[in-house]
Amino acid sequence: MTRWSDASGFFLLETMGVAAVLIVMAGALMLFRQGVLMEEQTRFEAATCLAESELAHIEYRAAAGTLTEGASERRQYVVFSPAAIGSATEDETGGDFLLRTDIQRMEQEGTYLAAVTVAWQTRGGRQHKQSYQRRVGVYERES
Repeated sequence: MTRWSDASGFFLLETMGVAAVLIVMAGALMLFRQGVLMEEQTRFEAATCLAESELAHIEYRAAAGTLTEGASERRQYVVFSPAAIGSATEDETGGDFLLRTDIQRMEQEGTYLAAVTVAWQTRGGRQHKQSYQRRVGVYERES
């Protein structure tokens, strides 16, 4: 009859098993971390695109002669992956952004300062905010 203490290599096998489990867990954690970083990058890029779109719309209104001073605020939902809409939850396919637009008349005639601030929240609850500014000129139309 053999005893457990006499079984050679048993401790080595246990150690190798634990090491393999730890390596698999570390790999899964690294994949999760990479996914979170990619999601944050996607939200930042979406915020930048929203701000650029808003500034382009302001320039269009300036060219059309309909630009007025003032501030506005609106929420915008952005879909990140249209292909995944049917198979995923809303949090996984898009994000909610708050756009604040402030247009102020500058001292120079026909010139405005347009400021767009985009705010969003990550899945972990962290708040982010990006601000963009652009000088916009109102063009006079020739008759």
